Amino acid sequence: MNNSNQLWMKKAIAQARLGKTPFGAVLVESETNYVVAHNTTSTDGPQAHAELNAIQQMKTLEFKDPRELKLYTTVEPCPMCMSALVWAGIGHLIYGATIDDAAQIGHQIHISSHHIADKAWYPIQITSEVKRYECLKLF
Repeated sequence: MNNSNQLWMKKAIAQARLGKTPFGAVLVESETNYVVAHNTTSTDGPQAHAELNAIQQMKTLEFKDPRELKLYTTVEPCPMCMSALVWAGIGHLIYGATIDDAAQIGHQIHISSHHIADKAWYPIQITSEVKRYECLKLF
């Protein structure tokens, strides 16, 4: 497995722990140009998922084309977050635990990120189950 994916997923896991939820995210352009986020729904409302919090910071990154960006997240994005990824134009999603995992553990709109990516007007690369077991432990 790609060592870079392992490193970035560790950062996403650290964000989840920081937020005391199973949900952490890192939006990456390069080794020195990235943002981190965790779930803040308890303080910022139901839309403040880790992925959306990372995407909100996208404007602070330097990049030419958003399709160059990679979003690492501890759990496969819900439909809201995956749709935001599409609207932001992000080209690569890497996640740990699956939407199936999340649905077995708690409430979840059970639509895969692949299903939404297939409806996008540009290709989105999806890499799944990176450090999945470590991400499942966050639950």
